[in-house]
Amino acid sequence: MNETLSFVDSSGMPERVRVLHYEVDEPHQPASGFRTRAIRLEDGRPFLQKRLLPAQAVRAEGVDALEAEIRAGLTLIRAFQEVNYPAEFTRLAGYTIDVDEPFLLLDPPRAAQSTADIARGLVLSMEQKKFESSLFRSLRLLEWAGLVHRSINPATVRWDGNRVQLTDLSTADRVGRPRQRIGALPWASPEQRAGTGTTDPRDDIWSAGQLVYFVAHSREPTGSRVPPLAGPARDDLLKDVFAERAQDRPDARTMLRRVAAADPWDDLGRPSDPLSDGRRRYAELLAGKGPSAWPAAPRAEEPAPPASAAVPQTDVRPGQPEPFGTGWGRKRPKPGSGRWGTGGRRAGEGG
Repeated sequence: MNETLSFVDSSGMPERVRVLHYEVDEPHQPASGFRTRAIRLEDGRPFLQKRLLPAQAVRAEGVDALEAEIRAGLTLIRAFQEVNYPAEFTRLAGYTIDVDEPFLLLDPPRAAQSTADIARGLVLSMEQKKFESSLFRSLRLLEWAGLVHRSINPATVRWDGNRVQLTDLSTADRVGRPRQRIGALPWASPEQRAGTGTTDPRDDIWSAGQLVYFVAHSREPTGSRVPPLAGPARDDLLKDVFAERAQDRPDARTMLRRVAAADPWDDLGRPSDPLSDGRRRYAELLAGKGPSAWPAAPRAEEPAPPASAAVPQTDVRPGQPEPFGTGWGRKRPKPGSGRWGTGGRRAGEGG
């Protein structure tokens, strides 16, 4: 294999590396314009390559979906930095836009099974609780980054027995953007199906509630708005999750309290300490000498959420190069509708 792959990595640096091996394409939905395959570069790095077929690369909706996933991936990296990147999300490694088959590169998925796979078998109650805790933790982390996934369902949530991993950010949007009509029962909330109002983190709470029912009962909820009774424990957990309006649903923090799980914001709000391991060991040694050997530790300060984790926008006039992430620029179109402010394209005009 002598093909060379050129792309921009997630930090904005250009790379050009030979491909050692391509796997066959993974199964895909018939209507999808994307194809996904595992690849290995000559330097040994494995990636998942998600590419847009040429016929879809000239369609605005196909390019929008690819751009959405790239922007969401960059937003997550900037929100959490490389060293603290949560295992709950697939990580964007690189991307290329201005080619016949635009593509992005992802780190290989950590979780081996999709939620659809695990729901076919019996899920033990302890594993079910771990699944619920990890699922709502991932939504809380998305809220920190200022994103709404908008497509939480069995095909996009993976599970390794200890932690979920959210995949496919091609429909992700920033919090507070005008909603676009997307999804269907039972997974999409009423506002998403209608395309009314602005995106809210609690849009994903509806979808996650349907997924909790799906895993607990090993069957998909019916086409009705609210799934049937799931038992006392599940009914308490899912209280108000299927409210008609997002503002009437509990947020991810409340859901974590219901499953007695820690709020990840508590750790994210504290600055990292490279000497934490040494300090902890030192404290243990002092503690072994008795309570009089050292004063009581001061109380930790309450963490403050970030002002905004979204990708910063620059003031660019129409017709001028528009920065994309840190390594791609293109002509900014005339103002128009669009999920990421890249509207103005008509179907068939391409990216």
